[in-house]
Parts: sequence; structure tokens; C-alpha cells
Amino acid sequence: MKPRVLVIDDDDAVLQSCETILEDAGYEVHLASRPEAGLALLRRHPFDLALVDFKLPGMTGFQVLEQASAIDPEVVLVMFTAYATLDSAVDAVKRGAFHYIAKPFTAAQLLAVVSKGLEHSRVMRQTLPVGQTLQQCCPLHHIVGRSEALLEVLNGVAKVAPTDANVLVTGPSGTGKELIARAIHANSNRREKPFIAVDCAALPSNLLESELFGHERGAFTGATQAKRGLLEAADGGTVFFDEIGEMNAELQAKLLRTLQERSFRRLGGERLITVDVRILCSTNRDLPEEAKAGRFRSDLLYRLNVVTLTLPGLHERVGDVPLLVEHFVRMFSKTVNKGKLQVSPDALQRLEEYEWPGNVRELRNVMEHAVVMSDGALIRPRDLPPVVTASRLPGEAADLLGYKAARSQWVDAQGKQYLTSLLRRHNGNVSAAAREAQISRKSLYELMRRFQIDPREEHSDWTDEPGVTPA
Repeated sequence: MKPRVLVIDDDDAVLQSCETILEDAGYEVHLASRPEAGLALLRRHPFDLALVDFKLPGMTGFQVLEQASAIDPEVVLVMFTAYATLDSAVDAVKRGAFHYIAKPFTAAQLLAVVSKGLEHSRVMRQTLPVGQTLQQCCPLHHIVGRSEALLEVLNGVAKVAPTDANVLVTGPSGTGKELIARAIHANSNRREKPFIAVDCAALPSNLLESELFGHERGAFTGATQAKRGLLEAADGGTVFFDEIGEMNAELQAKLLRTLQERSFRRLGGERLITVDVRILCSTNRDLPEEAKAGRFRSDLLYRLNVVTLTLPGLHERVGDVPLLVEHFVRMFSKTVNKGKLQVSPDALQRLEEYEWPGNVRELRNVMEHAVVMSDGALIRPRDLPPVVTASRLPGEAADLLGYKAARSQWVDAQGKQYLTSLLRRHNGNVSAAAREAQISRKSLYELMRRFQIDPREEHSDWTDEPGVTPA
């Protein structure tokens, strides 16, 4: 069956655009120009996704979202807004929206959000127990985001946390792999026992071995007294090896023996020490490829990746940037005593358009910079680092216009660009250009007058079919 999409908007142009774009993409589309009519449709028929305008006659978009969620808790809700402030975006998500779309939008933007919304619905329905939310299954107080890509990982966390399975968390740098490891521990039966993180990349191999297994007095120069290792300290709890791919071959072998036998000896010691620990690891390397190349033990890899959770890059987490921005602004505002700060619509757009090669860690640093550099109660583009503001956004010249004026300006600009390119391609031949555009010459002349295009100015060989007078 075709996915069913409901669109509630009092702008006929938006309704028609959505209907054309979504039906062409294979969706079944129903339209409502008033909120009451849209909610009535929702009561009569099940919908997979609903697109709701922020500003509606007689009712706010937030009110529609709340009523729609009450009518059908499983429908995915997306908000249209011409007022793309951080507050409205975050409030929409908090009140049940999956994401929002700022007007004017392109067909690609609409289809991307609808596709992600429907995938989000599919993941949630397939993986969560009936009648339970993710928060009920697995409290994740310190993880910010509601994107489908992140929720898929969190569903994995909810499933694996109650077990004792070893977990390998993979993903690019800065995506929050340690945060996921801590969430697994916090929702496990070991939550009352220690969680100890070991940074394999930061410590030299000899020091890392001593830190892990401990040492006896006199084991090496400077070992003036016996020291308990981190594995002992974590007994009954969880050890998280951050960037396990950086561990050298000798230490990999010793860790493998420890996992197999559940016991080890301190450096310079003879007594076997037995421990009960759960092992979680992270890496930004491709460990199977590292194993094939002989740089990582394949037998250790089999032990570590009983379950693998792969974190997405921030650019894949549709809709999470506004939530993370609000989180970091609130956090750093308290740190520097600046009171409540908000993010301007153009600054938020910059942040959402940026690719974030450094992922959440980079966003955190950018927002700390913005909070420190801001004046007054509003963070503007000038408060962001140059790397974020370097590229010009589409439609930036129209960002202070109302929706209808901005849409008209955008359409005119696109139309003029299309016609200019069309005429250049045909060396100014109006008849040939009209044939390619599949419109009459008269219509093409009308468009040329509207956009003030004179092919004679650009094409000295401009021609028209003889015997025809432009109308």
C-alpha cells in the first residue's frame, strides 16, 4: 500500500505543491486548508505522516500537533514554518513533531524529510515493545536527539544493555561513542558497579599495560609499591576501551587471554586475580580490515564485537542539530553567566546547512565559541566561527522577507536563470528554445518580457522564424 500523507496548510500554493511532489513520488496525499478539517480526516483514516503548518487560522500548529498526537500516537508529525527560529523548531519536536521544514522549501527537502519520517516510523514500530516508548525501555538522559538514524542506535542500546554481551561501538570521531557506552552501562544490571574508561590512544603501551593489570612492588623502576589495575577496580562493572584499534599486538594478546580465562596476573606478580567485567569498546577504524591486514587480532575482534552499534555522523541525523544547539547554548550560557540566549533564524540555518565533519564534538565547540562571542540575548551568524559561515546559503538575500514574497522572488530568479540558459543554448533562437521548453513562442515572449530578457543584447546572431511577428 502507498504511504498515506496528510497536509494541513491554509496556503493553496503549498497544498498544490505538496500534492504534486508527493504524488509523483508515489505517496497517497490528502489535503486540508483548515486545521479542523485536517483533524477530522485524521480521526476517520489512519495516516503514516502529517505535515502541519505552524501558523493556521483559528489554531496554532502546536495545538494541531498535540491534538493529532492524541488522535493517533503513531502518526509521524512534521511542521511547516516560515518562522524558523530555534524556539519554534525545538518546541515542535518537544510537542511530538519528528522534524520541521522552513518555508520556502524545495522538492528535494520535502521528500527527504518525508522519507526520513516514514523510515523513523518503521524503525520504531518494528523494534519497540507494544505500548512502550524508548525512554521507558532504556532511559537515556544525556543523549540529545530524535532523528531516525540516532533512534536506530538507541533501540540497539535498549536491547543489548540488559545483557552481558560485549559491544563494539563504531563511528566517526566526535559522534559520542563513549556516551553510548555509558548509556549501555547505566541501563545494565551492572549499573551500581564501576564504569571505567580506558583511552588506548592516549597512553603509551607500557603504561597502558600497567594501568590495566596493575603491578607489584619492584616490578619496574619506580614501582615503589603495589598498585591495583583498572580491571581489578572495575570488578563487577564495565570497562570501556576507547579506540581499541590503537592497542599494540602484545597487549591485544594479553587482553584476549584475560577475556578467555577471566583472570590475569599483575606485572611482576605470580598470583592469579579473577575478575568479572563486561567489555565495551569503541573505534573509528575498520577493525575487520585491520584484522585482514594483520594489524588487529581477528580472535580478539570476535570476542569484542558480539554486538556492533554504528553511530551516524551528525550530517545523517536529520532534525537533531536544533536540539543539540539548544542543549549546548543552555549549558554554556550557565557557564559564562549570560542568562537565557536564543539563536537567530539565519544563524540556525547556517548551523543546519553546515556538514559537521567533526560531528557533535565540533558542534559543541562551535556553540561554546558562539555563546562567548555573543552580545545581548541573541546569537547571530557573526558570532559563529568563520568555518561555519564561509558559504553563502541559498536564498540568503530574501531571508528577511515574508514567505509569499520570498517564494515569488525565488521563483522569478529561477525562471530568469532557466530562460537565459535556454536561449544561450540555442544561440538566441526563440523558436528552437520554445520547442525545447514545450511552450508556444508567444508564451516564451511573455516570459522574456516579464523577466526583462532581450536576446539581441547577448546574441548578435539572434533569429526568429520569418513571417512571424512577436505577440
